[in-house]
Amino acid sequence: MTRDEHRPCERYCKTCKEWKHYSRFKVKTAGNDTVSRFHPICRDCEQKERNERKNANRPLAIIEQRAASAAHKAATSKEFFMVQMNYRSLVPVLSALMDDGLCQGCGHSFLHERDIQIEHLEPPRHAQDWARLHARNIRLFCASCNRTKSDKPFQQWLDEQEGARLSNLQHQNLEHEFDGTLLEGMFETKAWIAVTDAT
Repeated sequence: MTRDEHRPCERYCKTCKEWKHYSRFKVKTAGNDTVSRFHPICRDCEQKERNERKNANRPLAIIEQRAASAAHKAATSKEFFMVQMNYRSLVPVLSALMDDGLCQGCGHSFLHERDIQIEHLEPPRHAQDWARLHARNIRLFCASCNRTKSDKPFQQWLDEQEGARLSNLQHQNLEHEFDGTLLEGMFETKAWIAVTDAT
């Protein structure tokens, strides 16, 4: 559609170069001016630009979001958590984990980026427990490990996980022994049948 063919209710977006209904553009008013001025870029293109800026450094955006959430609970600023609580040190760690990383708790791959969760080794005792809110007390675990850890002390969780690992290993060994015994029994039965058939 050319500039001459557009409908009176449409405006031209400089970015996508399409004619769109005027409601798809933000309206700007300057001071006492009674005439509304439309933004030259449509809302769709503005959203795409915002998403591109956000996704340009996705790990940073995620850590900043988590820092903002933690700051809200502690009644302080996001910048305080990024700098003083050293959340910025988590950005390269998260970046590495997002590229085929493994959970430090269970050793399994993360299902998706939301599966990578912040876990405090020692749970904070109150909203402004700076010692335990600091990044040195944080690991990035999968959602499953985060749920099992919950608010337990780290040492207790470690002991429970080691007990679960040994129990699983013992169970696998029993299954393997059972399968081996079953196979031996099958071979003995086949050998007996072969001998019986031969005689």
